[in-house]
Amino acid sequence: MTLDTNVVFISLCVMIGILTLGLGLVIGYLYRAYINDVTPQYTHPECYDENGNPLPDEIIAVRFEKLNYEDDD
Repeated sequence: MTLDTNVVFISLCVMIGILTLGLGLVIGYLYRAYINDVTPQYTHPECYDENGNPLPDEIIAVRFEKLNYEDDD
């Protein structure tokens, strides 16, 4: 029983494509994890006390209402 060379070639290409995609995903995930570990995460200094602990209760949120410009006449 002989296999058609086109079937073998297509099968090999599909397997190589899937393996290449999987390897790229693994390398991309590891690179992203490395970059997140190495680069410093900057935050706003006003969110921390003098010891560097976060201040969850004392942060003020400000919401600006839509300005009404009709009274400027």
